Amino acid sequence: MKHTPIKHTFSPAQSPFVQLLIIRNGNSFAANAAAFIGGVISLALLAQISIPLSFTPVPITGQTLGVALISLLWGRKRGVAVVATYLTLGVLGAPLFALGKTGLSFGPTSGYLIGMLFASFAMGTLADLGWTKSFGRTWLAAAVGSLITFTCGVAVLSLFVPQGTLLMTGVIPFIPGDFVKTMVACAIVRSLSRRS
Repeated sequence: MKHTPIKHTFSPAQSPFVQLLIIRNGNSFAANAAAFIGGVISLALLAQISIPLSFTPVPITGQTLGVALISLLWGRKRGVAVVATYLTLGVLGAPLFALGKTGLSFGPTSGYLIGMLFASFAMGTLADLGWTKSFGRTWLAAAVGSLITFTCGVAVLSLFVPQGTLLMTGVIPFIPGDFVKTMVACAIVRSLSRRS
């Protein structure tokens, strides 16, 4: 007996918010360019929301909020492109990173920046699969992104601080703020998704 494979299809309604807007505008070059440039600028501006902490080289920033919003609203392909471009511009000398930092230098916060790129891929993939259509799944997708960013960040930070202080310098102080940022991202994404 021959079995016919089941094909899984996703309707455009499952697409992330910005992707839907681009589709509705005919997937034109202008719409894609506006979304791309707007994403890079938004991420760069959110990164400037930064609070340095005296006991750790890692500041509290708006970068992770920006990455979550970009990934969940833009989707994987466009989200990764935005985050990768933001990172590339920063490495090339544009003062786009937290605290106005710029340039190619391997330091305590490098792992968090690298993690943001991987996180955007994961969150964007989940957004493409329709996870932004419920608050619970949206939050879970954002939490996955945070976990990836923290994992990469702590891995590199461990090269610069004593092992015994790693959790206090790279994880624990940031958990409350990260929870707030994921909730804000979810609220914004769900609000926009309901209007799409």
